[in-house]
Amino acid sequence: MPILDSVTMEPRRTYSVEELEEAAREMRAWVMIALQAAGSGHTGGTMSIADVTAALYLRHIRHDPANPKWEGRDRVFWSAGHKAPIIYAALGMAGYFDDMPVAYHDEPLEQFADVPAMQKTVLLRKLGSPFDGHPNSLKLPGIEVCSGSLGQGLGVACGSALNARIYGHDYRVYCIMGDGEQQEGSIWESVMFASHHALDNLVGIIDDNRLQIDGPTAEVCNVQSLEERYRAFGWEVLNIDGHDMEDILAGLERADSVRGRPTLILAHTIKGKHVDFAENVVGYHGVPPKDGRYGDESLERALRSIPATDLFPPERVDEILAFAEEYGRIGEQRADAEVPSFGRNWWWNESDDMQVEMDATRNGFGEGIAEVGADPDVVAHGADITGSIRMSRFYEPDGENEDPERKKRFVSCGIAEANMTEVAAGFAIEGKTPFIGSYGVFATGRNWDQLRTTVGYSGLPVKIADAHGGVSVGPDGATHQALEEIFLITAIPGFMMFVPCDAVETAKATKAAAATDAPTAVRFAREATPVVTTEDTPFEVGIANVIRYRGSAPNFVDAFETVLSTEYTAEDEDLALIACGPMVPESMRAAVILKEEYDLETRVVNLHTVKPIDREAIAAAARDTGVVVTAEEHQVGGIGGRVAAVICEAGLETGVRFGMIGVQDRFGESGEPWQLVKVFGLTGEHIARKALDLLGQ
Repeated sequence: MPILDSVTMEPRRTYSVEELEEAAREMRAWVMIALQAAGSGHTGGTMSIADVTAALYLRHIRHDPANPKWEGRDRVFWSAGHKAPIIYAALGMAGYFDDMPVAYHDEPLEQFADVPAMQKTVLLRKLGSPFDGHPNSLKLPGIEVCSGSLGQGLGVACGSALNARIYGHDYRVYCIMGDGEQQEGSIWESVMFASHHALDNLVGIIDDNRLQIDGPTAEVCNVQSLEERYRAFGWEVLNIDGHDMEDILAGLERADSVRGRPTLILAHTIKGKHVDFAENVVGYHGVPPKDGRYGDESLERALRSIPATDLFPPERVDEILAFAEEYGRIGEQRADAEVPSFGRNWWWNESDDMQVEMDATRNGFGEGIAEVGADPDVVAHGADITGSIRMSRFYEPDGENEDPERKKRFVSCGIAEANMTEVAAGFAIEGKTPFIGSYGVFATGRNWDQLRTTVGYSGLPVKIADAHGGVSVGPDGATHQALEEIFLITAIPGFMMFVPCDAVETAKATKAAAATDAPTAVRFAREATPVVTTEDTPFEVGIANVIRYRGSAPNFVDAFETVLSTEYTAEDEDLALIACGPMVPESMRAAVILKEEYDLETRVVNLHTVKPIDREAIAAAARDTGVVVTAEEHQVGGIGGRVAAVICEAGLETGVRFGMIGVQDRFGESGEPWQLVKVFGLTGEHIARKALDLLGQ
């Protein structure tokens, strides 16, 4: 079935097999250019599913780009949302973006009025662009549902398919999944549901490239034989060559003829297909060409390999990349404009003095887990992003070489966070100290019931590496930016939670977590943040640190004095900033601004232990200063609400001016890490401005 005009039901365009093959080639080229322009993204999976995507959107399904919400359209749900670049390329080629202006958020940019539709897709992962790192149905036509958390799409597809039956619609429903994704338990609930309801208008398509982030799927957590498993659940299963256009089209036609049961198309593919240096390479799951524009593993070589150099000569590629770069500059300018201005530029490392080292807090977790892993009673569990969150340091303590004894104590659970939590609980029952880890949205959200009931209720000492917290995760966008974990974890009785401020403190928190008998979460960020503590900086569980600015110094960290709150004597400060995580360095920078420009003295309270909370330090800060601002890279109220409650319970609420800095009841978005910190109002300048407002200045 060709792309249709939903009014006349006439075809808008009909693609031959040869034209589809050419379209798939061009789509691959656009994806590689977009990944190059973004500097991040998923090469492997977008290349492996490209041919199936071209066949679906350009020839097989009924849809109308001029009427994206046409009720009679066929639906395609992308459970494997990380393959977003190929979705954007397909929608662009089908015509969805022909009349869509290039805009920053919702503001059309007139200087880009003549940009061709396909070129818009290279704004992948740019701040202000609708082409988020994972698909967002609220921003782009043709996207049926927001996705990016694996294992959820098939259930949505089941609901849509059952709706068609109940209400008498004849549309068909397709769901694109990955093979590693089949490790998620929710997939199999949906598989059973579809079979039970005999959803013969539903077609599941698995991109069976047999690789995932941590390695070959068969080695991480084997899901084969998928054919046998789906058949056992009552599905019709069709095997196709996912790179043979005629076989793909024939498979889709056969699926449409199945009656009385749902159909699975098992598309056998090659990860990174047609990009020779990325084919069957695990490392190209989530990265763009490693050598950039030119070189052995570069965009130029990818375009030759596809091949697409006849479609994209160097001068055309340069023009496209220049467009993306110019758009990026607009985003940078808009982000800078969101930051309150003061008498001088106080941004990190912008002056000759007050220099600060940057390091990713996940590296601190890696250092900590490498150290505690020496204990034979400590075990660790991964969820397919082991290297990304630095959990791999458990069995590679030097960062490179595997320790065989430690490797035995590491269990890869695959893409299955709920099961990982239960497995860890089993180890904890046997007297071991298990660490589990994933991105925070998955390690504390996907498995919250297991954390609450099995771990928390039973009081088991399971430790959570709550990684990639905050919007500073960057280009992956909202689905991967954890902003709710303080609410989720602190609500569970008996749980402990650390939110350390930098890489050094994260290592200390990881070791402290291992030493406690309580279930514990350690929340840390992905990207590099300022290092504002040293090995000598005090760190005690449940006791906040008080930080005071003592005057400019060559190194930022040396400009401050840090003591335990229990050892601090009030100095008649004008206000208190109470913060956790990366907002501690920002609060310290705010303290510098307030002192140097307004001669205000600020008490910064580093609330690295969010639970149990240091009630005495909070009450003292409120009582001594009368002005309190909380700061968190989290939905506002995570620590802000807890601090406010402590102040009220201490009977101080009528004498304290109070404000909160945090994410204001919204989801994250794609963009560069520091751009997002600025746009979401999480900088030292924003904190200083809030404090001045409360002080009436």
